[in-house]
Amino acid sequence: MLSSVLVFQPTSAQEQIRLEAVSDQGTFKVEIMWTSNDIGTANEFELHFIDPDTGSEIEDIKYDISIYRDANPEIQRSDQTSIFQEVFFEEIGSYEIRIDDIEDLGERAIIPIQVTPEFQLEMFVLVATALSIGVLAARTSNGNNLFRHSIN
Repeated sequence: MLSSVLVFQPTSAQEQIRLEAVSDQGTFKVEIMWTSNDIGTANEFELHFIDPDTGSEIEDIKYDISIYRDANPEIQRSDQTSIFQEVFFEEIGSYEIRIDDIEDLGERAIIPIQVTPEFQLEMFVLVATALSIGVLAARTSNGNNLFRHSIN
């Protein structure tokens, strides 16, 4: 049985998302820390393989990694041992990370992800500024305080 959990953990510069799945035969728990980034720029994935029974990390694991979109492979890398993977997404949408043939045992873990555009700081500043100007303009246009009721 495949299971996955998303845990959102914001960071200062880029968003980090924690992903987990248990391999189809239950031998490995795959933990991925995804540092998401803008479309067309590097997204970083840090992979860790955990023994589900003991909770301890298993090092130097060999695996294949693929990323699929609409059942079509976007990326396929065989015989990986690095815990770091860098991926460039060219479009927003639903993808699957497939970790296959873990330690040559034929085990697999599949983790669905949603790639979305990053919410830029500049956009936040622009919206906050526009709202502030709107409130200030409404407040000063008729000389009344928007937050005080008139007493008749």
